[in-house]
Amino acid sequence: MKKQLIIYYTFLGLFSLMILASLYNHLFNYAEAVSEYARLGYPEHLVKPLAIAQLAGLFAILYNKKKMLVEWAYGGFFANLTLAVVAHYCSKYGNGAEAVICLILLLTTYSLNRKRIANTEVQEKEEEKRSHLVKV
Repeated sequence: MKKQLIIYYTFLGLFSLMILASLYNHLFNYAEAVSEYARLGYPEHLVKPLAIAQLAGLFAILYNKKKMLVEWAYGGFFANLTLAVVAHYCSKYGNGAEAVICLILLLTTYSLNRKRIANTEVQEKEEEKRSHLVKV
């Protein structure tokens, strides 16, 4: 269990670093981000809302309290990164390697998070059974 947590937090940390690097580019290299979006065929007005959505999604995943919100965050990142890979492929600009790596990290983090939640629920049920047996 502890090994699983270490692996989960390692992948989550790598994913978070990549998203934070993207956010840094969106916010502090705005002109460069706008020109890259234009080369990929996206309009300029998507840069800031996408940065805000990425920040909110990353916060939801790291905070990890509301299951539905975390699922929506993972879904949003999946759509964002999949469209990034497709945009790179269709525009022939760059190879989209960052998006592919981020997508792999996202899918790994998602599956590890699901396993972690399942293990936690099983442990809680076992503890509940033990406490019920002790009371009886």
